[in-house]
Order: sequence, then structure tokens, then C-alpha cells
Amino acid sequence: TTTRLIAAGLREAGFKVLAKTTGTLPRLILEDGAEIPIRRRGNPNIIEQLKIFKEAAKRKVDVLVVECMAISPELQWVSEHKMVKSTIGVITNVREDHLEDIGPGLDRVAESLKLTIPQGGVLVTAEKDYFSLFKEQAEKLKTKIIRADPDDVPDRIIDKFNYMNFKENVSIALRVNKLLGVKEEIALRGMLKANPDPGALKVYKLIKENKIIFFVNAFAVNDRRSVLLAWENVKKIFDLSNLPVMGIINSREDRVLRSIEFSRILATEIMLSKIILVGPLSKLTERALLKLKVSADKITNLGRLTDAEKVIEVVLQLTNKKVILVGFGNTKGAGQKLIEYFNQFGEIK
Repeated sequence: TTTRLIAAGLREAGFKVLAKTTGTLPRLILEDGAEIPIRRRGNPNIIEQLKIFKEAAKRKVDVLVVECMAISPELQWVSEHKMVKSTIGVITNVREDHLEDIGPGLDRVAESLKLTIPQGGVLVTAEKDYFSLFKEQAEKLKTKIIRADPDDVPDRIIDKFNYMNFKENVSIALRVNKLLGVKEEIALRGMLKANPDPGALKVYKLIKENKIIFFVNAFAVNDRRSVLLAWENVKKIFDLSNLPVMGIINSREDRVLRSIEFSRILATEIMLSKIILVGPLSKLTERALLKLKVSADKITNLGRLTDAEKVIEVVLQLTNKKVILVGFGNTKGAGQKLIEYFNQFGEIK
């Protein structure tokens, strides 16, 4: 989302911009905002970025905005210092994600992310707790560091987006645009026009069999803090005293720690009436939930089921009249199928 917002603000100001996002559904965003899906053979590889650089050179763009693909510390350093060599670097925040590759704990995540700080450039970050760590590294690299304060973004601006956005994303995008001489009102105008990321937090309404499902797509929210922020947004939108809330955890084989962490979050920090499990690690997730004293009758394990229609049938069977369904864990597989289903048959709330 931050990549998209930065590019959108610059486009609105008249820059010729090429942008590239990564993740489950990577996109190349062209100068006019049109998008081209990036097709991959096999697993993601940072060499993919070189093709994007060639495309940017061919198109003679003014600005290239690329999201970092590297996950392991070694590749993060190589990606920045041997390939990208950015003039403006962005670290949105430090969150507990990709721990399988980086190691446990926020300290390790921060130590890994500092390897992406550019040499002799500018770093923009909304991170508060690890700002001093990043500042120390930036000074070694003769890079200027700027902290974007999310509190500077009023609620009225966030409310204008047609999806759940985070203040961190907007504050960083505004700061980067300001560095390139773009006025705030122009940058915001562009950001509000921009297409949201396929994994952006959206709320859908689906009426089926005289029942109503409100679906909150939080599949791309990958860490505890972001999950709790998303949950706060859900509580602002809905009156939960009158609506039951179900969670659906979609797991991935290569995200074992994430499945265990989401089990803990949903068992101890978010009150749900039912928890539906899908994906290859659904048995592991179920064991984790039971170990955390979640009652067995609260859990519905659908295993490797990816058919969205059948998942919806189960949700309807568990629903009296209205329900909020929140997707957690991962987009890939069943998560993506559900998003496509609600895009086709639901309406954005």
C-alpha cells in the first residue's frame, strides 16, 4: 500500500512514475496508473527487480518506486547495496513477520531491516521504537533519516479512502512526496484516486439465502500489531454488541510460526464466536487453539478446502441471520479464492 500511495502522489504531481509491488499478487503499475500482473515461474527471486529496472530505463521514467522483495538479512543487504541503490529508502515499521527467515523477536527484524538503509541518501520511516537503531546505521552510511509521524494524519483523511488504510502508510507517502517537492493536497488527491492493493483491508456485504455476511479481508495483515489495528477498525465500523464475529484462518505450509501466532491472537486477544480453519496447516492450527483452551465446538476445520462457495455454505450454516467474517493469516490459496468470490458477488461496504 505504501508503494502505491507514494507513486500515486507523484503521478498526480506530473511525474512519470513506474511502480512495482510484491507479495502474493505482484503488480507493475504504469505511468497512467494501469496495472500489469507479474507472472512468476516458481518462487519469488530478487533477480526479478533487474527486469523492472530495465523496463524503467526503457520507458525513461522520472521515478521508480519498488517494494523490497528480499526477506533474509543477507538478501536484504544485497538487494539494496548491490542492486537497487535507492536515493530514498522507506522502512514503514518493524513488525513480527517472516520470522521463519529472519529469526524470532522484533530485535532481529529491526537488525535485518536496517540492512536496507541506503548509502548517502534519505531514509523515511514511521518506526518509533527502533528509530535510534536506524539513525545510528543511517549516520554510518551518511544518510539523512526522517521520521514520518502517523499522528500528523487526521482521521478525516483516513476516512476518505474506500478501504481500511493505516496512518503510517499515508504519513510516509506524504513525506516522500514532500521530499520531491509535491504539495500535500496534490499528493493526497492522487492517493485517493489510486487503486488499492489486492490485499488491502476492505469490507464487503453479501446477501445470500436471506442472510447477510459482512466480510473483512484482513488476509494480508501479517503481524499481531497490524491485526489489532485492523480489529480496532472493525469495532469502529460495526456494533459488535448485536453481531457475531467469525474468524477464518488461512494457513501456508511455509508460515508455521505465523499460524501459531494467529492462533494465540484469536484465542486470547480477539473475541470470536467461531473460528474456521483452512489451508495445509489447519490441523496444526487447531491443535494450537485447543492447547490455548479454545473449546472444540468453537472450531470448524475445513482442511485444504479452497472452494469459496463451499466455505460460504459453512459460514451460512453457522449463521442465524447476520455475521461478520474476518479473514486472517494468508492470502494465498483459500484466501484469494474468498476475495475473488466477494469481489464478484458482494458489494464494498
